[in-house]
Amino acid sequence: MTKLPRISGKELIKILSKRGFQPIRQKGSHVFLLKETEEGKITTVVP
Repeated sequence: MTKLPRISGKELIKILSKRGFQPIRQKGSHVFLLKETEEGKITTVVP
């Protein structure tokens, strides 16, 4: 099995933003992202 490439938090936030996630708040180095869909809300945290 091949390993996934390492990416920085900033790169991940940029990718998720293109997929419809929006940053809602930040606490320290953790950024909380939200995406609203028809099924409901999806939240994730990027450290």
